[in-house]
Amino acid sequence: MEFAKQRQGFEATHIPYRAVTQSVTDLLGGHVAASFLEAGLSIPLIKDGKLRALAVSSAQRLPLLPDVPPFAEAAGAKDYEGVSWHMLLVPAKTPQPIVDRLHAQMKRIMAEPEMREKIAALGLIPNDSPTVEDMRAYIGSERLKWGTMVKQLGLEGSQ
Repeated sequence: MEFAKQRQGFEATHIPYRAVTQSVTDLLGGHVAASFLEAGLSIPLIKDGKLRALAVSSAQRLPLLPDVPPFAEAAGAKDYEGVSWHMLLVPAKTPQPIVDRLHAQMKRIMAEPEMREKIAALGLIPNDSPTVEDMRAYIGSERLKWGTMVKQLGLEGSQ
């Protein structure tokens, strides 16, 4: 919520819930006006007409919600992206041949149509596996983006 508030320039009270289920209960009950929810949890509620999706926080549309625009499109929020991401990680001192083999296997697995369908069915985006260097760069850019926000909000050391 804080990232959206900062990027979009609106005021809202951020309510930090301990459990996502409670935030969904409060949203469905009308106790809060809006919320950011994980796709896998919210898509069934959207499909049942219990929630209305205004935008997705990914840079692209979700396969299960093709009519819901990304924030970049819906609100002119250039380069807006606030998503969870999933990577296969190994200890830093893992020998390069092992890293290369694991990366090649994940790239092969992630290219399989059945795997891509399963990922999309979860409400996720079945992206192609980037190079190891591109993943490192992405982690660095995410640390900069979120680390800067943590500092701006005075939340350093609060985790």
